[in-house]
This record gives sequence, C-alpha cells and structure tokens, in this order.
Amino acid sequence: MRLIFKLSPKAIISITMLIAAVMLVSSYIELNQSKKEIFQLLYEHSSTLLESVIQSSKNTLNSSYEIEDLVADRLLDNARMIKRLDAEKTLSKNELIQIANENNLYRINIFNSKGDRILSNRVPEPEHIHGEETINRFEELRPILNNEVDELIIGLKTAEFAEEERFAVAVARSNNKGAIVVNMDAKEFLEFRKKIGIGVILQQMTKHHGIEYIILQDTIGILAASEKIDTVESIIYSDFLIPALSSDSVFSRITLHAGHEVYEVAKRFSFDNEFIGLYRVGVSLEDIKNVEDRMLRRLIIISLILAAILIIVLSIIFTTQNLKTISNEYEKFKTLTSSVLENMSEAVFVLDNENRITLFNKSAEELFRVNSVEVLNNKISSIAEGCLTFLENNASADITPSFEKEIKLLGESKYFSFSISPLDDPDTNQIKFTVVIKDLTDTKRLEDEAKKNEKLSAMGELASGVAHEIRNPINAIGMIAQRLNKEFIPTSSQTEYNDITRLLRTEVSRVNKIITQFLNYAKPNELNLKLVELKPYFEEVYHLFEDQAKQKAIKFILQKDDSLNIKFDPDLIKQTLLNIVQNAFDAVNNGGEVIVQYYKSKKDLIIQVSDNGVGISPDQQQKIFDLYYTTKKDGNGLGLSISQKIIAQHNGSISVSSIVNNGTTIKIILPIQ
Repeated sequence: MRLIFKLSPKAIISITMLIAAVMLVSSYIELNQSKKEIFQLLYEHSSTLLESVIQSSKNTLNSSYEIEDLVADRLLDNARMIKRLDAEKTLSKNELIQIANENNLYRINIFNSKGDRILSNRVPEPEHIHGEETINRFEELRPILNNEVDELIIGLKTAEFAEEERFAVAVARSNNKGAIVVNMDAKEFLEFRKKIGIGVILQQMTKHHGIEYIILQDTIGILAASEKIDTVESIIYSDFLIPALSSDSVFSRITLHAGHEVYEVAKRFSFDNEFIGLYRVGVSLEDIKNVEDRMLRRLIIISLILAAILIIVLSIIFTTQNLKTISNEYEKFKTLTSSVLENMSEAVFVLDNENRITLFNKSAEELFRVNSVEVLNNKISSIAEGCLTFLENNASADITPSFEKEIKLLGESKYFSFSISPLDDPDTNQIKFTVVIKDLTDTKRLEDEAKKNEKLSAMGELASGVAHEIRNPINAIGMIAQRLNKEFIPTSSQTEYNDITRLLRTEVSRVNKIITQFLNYAKPNELNLKLVELKPYFEEVYHLFEDQAKQKAIKFILQKDDSLNIKFDPDLIKQTLLNIVQNAFDAVNNGGEVIVQYYKSKKDLIIQVSDNGVGISPDQQQKIFDLYYTTKKDGNGLGLSISQKIIAQHNGSISVSSIVNNGTTIKIILPIQ
C-alpha cells in the first residue's frame, strides 16, 4: 500500500533544527572521542619511543663495558706473555721497548715484591718533569703482592705526570717475585666511548621531527640531555616525577616547555638492577593540535552540509518508505536464493569476463578445500594449483557447454560434470558465467566396478563352461597316453616314442591344471566375516615381507591407525594384500620404498599400498585386472583378478593410480560392516 504525506514548512524547519542539534552534539562527542583516541595513540607512540631510548642506553652501556672487557683481555694476554718471558729469563729494557712497539702498548712496568719499579720500557724525555727515581706502587698492587689474586684489572686512571688517561692491568710475577703492569693510552678508547655514549644518542634522536627534548636526570641533576636543556624540574619537588622513581610504569602529562605545550612521558632507568636515573621525553603537540583543528572544521562543515541535505531528504523520505516494501521482498528473495545456493550439493561459482571469481558457495569450499574469502576476486587459475584453468577457454558468451572431464584435484584423480551458463549482471551490464560442478567420481567408480564385475562374471561363466567341456576329453587323452606307454612297445625308435608319450602326458597335466584354475576362479568364494583387530593383522602381513625387504634393501613402511576393529574375511583379504604387496616389491629396485597404509575415512576402511618403482603405463592400467594378463615372465595373471573378485565380494572397490618411473598406488575401499 502506498502512503503519501505532506509536511508543512514549519514542520520541516523544526525537524531540521532538531536533527541539526543532534548532529552537533554527536559531532562534539565524536570530536572528544577522537581526541581521546589520538592521545592514546600519542601515549603508545611516546611510550615506544621512551622504551627505545632506554633500550639504546642499555645497549650503549653494554657496548662500553664489552669494549672495556675486550681491552682488558688484550692487555692481560700481553701481560701473561711478558710473565712467561720474565719467568724464563731476565728481561731487558730494550726487550720491553720492542714488545711495547710490536703490541701497541704504552707502558710496561715490572715491580718487585715490595712494589718498587725495577724495570720499564719508558724512554726518558728531556722535558719530562719526573726523572727515573724509584716509583713504588705497593698500595695499588696490594692484592697481587699479598698473593690475594693472580691478575688485577686496574682500569682507567689518570696519568700521574701528564693530563692523560691510561687503561692498565696487572699480573703476578712467577714465584711471588712481584707484579707486571701493562697499560695503554686510553685516548682513542675514551673518544670512541664518547661517540657511542648516551648523550650522543639523545642528541641524534631529538633531531627527529616532533621530539622536543630527551632528559636523563637523577635526584641531584641532569645526567644527559639533548641540546638547549640547561635546567630541568627537580624530581623531589615534582608531584609528577616522584611516583616514577618507585615504579616501572610509564607516566605521562601535558606540560609547558619553552612557552608552549608538550606531551611528556617519564620512566625510571635501571641497569643491572641499579637505579641510574629518570628518563623524560617531550613530544610536540603541534601536529596533534593541527589535526584537532582540521577535525573540528570538517565536522562543522559536514554537519552543515548534512543539515542542508536533510531538508531534501525529508521531502522524499516517505517515497522511500514506499520502496521499502519492495526492497524487503527483494531481500527475502535474495536470502532464499542465497540459502538454496549455499545448500546445493553441487559446487557453484560465478566468473566475470576476466575469469575472476565473484561467488563461491559452501559446496565449492568443501570440494576445493579453500575458504571463499581466499578466492573471491581471484582468477580461476588460483584454485587448487590451476586444475580449473581450462574453464577460461570454455566460459564464453557464445558457448554454454556441458561436459564431463577427469582432473587432478589435490593430488587425487576426480571425475566431474561441468555446466557453464551465461548470466547477465544488471549492475555492471557485463556477462558473467555460472559454473556448476558435480562430483561423479563415486558414480564413475561404481559404473566401472559394475562393468568389471559383469566382465568377471562373464569370464567366470565362460571359464566354467570351457573347463567342463574340455576336462573329459583331456582326461581321456591322458589315459590313452598312459596306456600307450604301458601296453605298447614299439619295435624301433623306442626312446623317441617314450619321449613323445611323456610329453603328451605332461601337456595333458598342464592343460588340466589350467582348467582347475578356471574352475577355482569361476567358483564363488564363501565369505567368513570376522571382527578383525587391524593392528596385529597388518603387523603379521608386515613381518611376512620383512626379510624380503632386508634382502633387497627396500625401505618397507607400515603406517597404521591402531584403534580400528573392522569386520571382513581375514583370509581372503590377506590373500589380496599378499598379492598386491608382492607386486609392489617386484616393481621396485634395491633401495626402493614400499608403504602400506590403512585408515578410516567416514564409513569406509581405506587400504593403500604405494611404491616408487617403475610404474604402469596408462594402457596397461586398463588391463591389469583382466584374467591372465601379466607383464611378469613367471606370472600367471590371476593375482589381481582374484584380488578384485575378493574386494567385490566385500562390496568394496580397488583402483590403481600410477606414473611411469614414478611409482604406483593400489587403493582398496572396504565399507565398514
């Protein structure tokens, strides 16, 4: 039913003002919420920056200590070498000078047990204020001279007679005779430490846009800071900084710096469980304020535009109501169509004119084992390693093909029927193509099994009839040959006569054996179904071939599901398995591989025997289950025929998949009783 209402100008103005007021309030709330989110992001960004500064500081300290350890190790290695030379002979001053020059050492001093220097590599300088008088270092070397330690890292120290820094180590001389002190000029070492120091890091980081300052301070004052920071707020007088001393959390606030607002975060900095100081990072709020101003302007403009649009919207709102009923009906129809499509057993998808997938139903997801989200808007060639690429040529506006095709899907041969039909898309004015795929693999397999069973039945009846017709004449010929050999004695060529009669009896026996095989094949087996525990059952089959596998150096593997108990005729199935496994062993060379696998799939027991042998050509695969067909010199062609017959009696199926020179897989499917 169509409803038409006419609104007065006063009503339109009232409604517009009300909606405008609601929109302004909503805009204000939205602005505040956006500001909260922006400051939350700013907090996270600043916290991350602060953590980076702290981690960089720790790495710098670690690097400095590591370099100091390396320098100490190097000096100790030289001191140990001098110790060995000192123990072997009396060193001279020239030798110490040579050692120092070769190893880039500044000074080598040897002290006696009283701490007096007795030998040094020092060359007197005329202008040096200190002469060659005796120097005593007993207090400095006390731990070594008192035999408390063998080695001592003295570390950095100021030169006694020059404004220079030295790095020194000491080792005890042999037989408690004193100490050997080796030191180096620490000028380059200290310069390098300055280059990687915390102060350098802070200077570099504050050059980035938006970072106002970075400060490391303790309760006394500034430890390190970026440029242009002369004074800072004292920790002990700050209600904001004091809580940060006793917590590992990040504290934040908005404060003034150089006459403008900044966003500051602070966190305590500890190294090796020792408090170093408090890190403070100030971030500019200029960009944030610019964003806020732009947001405010945009919200006001949008609100005004929407308010103007509302006047037009109100005039057509009731017309829209009339369309709502139609829209609801369309949605119901669309929902029904979607439900039908999703619940179809056939796989359905839609391709556009560029072979891209625009629709993919649930059955298609299950068939190709992929989620629709992953394939939508992708080309058809992206599904299942491109197994459907051939559809790109069949999808055409002039052709609506319906055909059947066997393809390789996820490593398994499948037989499908394809139906492709064009579809006009009213939204894009382009032709799309609906592809319906139905899995005919089981149907095809059942048809093939029925044909094979029909063929086997015909062959069995033929074998039975031929055997009965031939057996009596053959037996008569055998009896005549036997009588000829016993009752008649030729007057000449007796040896030749005996050979002929013996050959006749042998051939009669061979023909009779073939007839017996025909009769055994034609005779139906009586199934003796038993509940079989599969683990010991298959292990018994495995042990029967274990020695043969060792002799041929074949890797024989049994992959099993230990929890299965299935009902079937154990003797007949074992006869089938022995035939198939033996064929697999015959197909592989020394060092090959044979795998026997069994598992439950839905309501079936799946048994697979795979090898990596010579494989079977496609034309041979069509014949391997035929009676008396064999490729072996000593084969009789009955093994796989009988195996197929046994599986058919269990209402199961047997199939082969093989690639020449790449192996063969025999798959048996037995319905679980």
